[in-house]
Amino acid sequence: MTLQLERPAELQPRRFTFAEFEQMSDLGLFADQHVELLNGEILVKGLQSTEHAFAIQNLSDLFHSSFAMGAVIRTQLPIVLDSPPPDFVEPDLALLKLPKIQYKTRAATSSDALLVVEVSDSTLERDQNVKLQAYARNGIAEYWILNVHTNQLEVYREPSESEYLFVRKYKVGQSVAPLEFPEVLLEWW
Repeated sequence: MTLQLERPAELQPRRFTFAEFEQMSDLGLFADQHVELLNGEILVKGLQSTEHAFAIQNLSDLFHSSFAMGAVIRTQLPIVLDSPPPDFVEPDLALLKLPKIQYKTRAATSSDALLVVEVSDSTLERDQNVKLQAYARNGIAEYWILNVHTNQLEVYREPSESEYLFVRKYKVGQSVAPLEFPEVLLEWW
């Protein structure tokens, strides 16, 4: 008699639900870590380079001076993306709908987001693919990526399923206005 062994199936990463992710967080499993849940995968955010941190601070200052009266400005704080599977992201910057007090008793969600910004160096591939798809799938009207390698601002608008139909890159010296605030021309560099 010969023993017949079946080849094991390919190993697949364990996908987590949002409820499981929340439960792990409540248990303190992510203490002192910045993590995100994207497509069921828990992703640990790495350390920021000084260039990355500087870019976030500059954009944050610009947003506060430009939009403080018209939007809630959040820096590296969570947004729950509702479409299946629910995701939990911490974009580098976000402009959210007013009033600010509503976010004291409930999480910010994709329907609150007016503009989401990621500053990208080591996360560029993730930001241009997985996050872009998640933001588009959730109907976030405008998504910006500040690419610190090329010093360009990538602007994505018109979400359609898991992509954006409008894409434009802005170089140093070019200004851009967010969709929600067309009268505010930003010198983002």
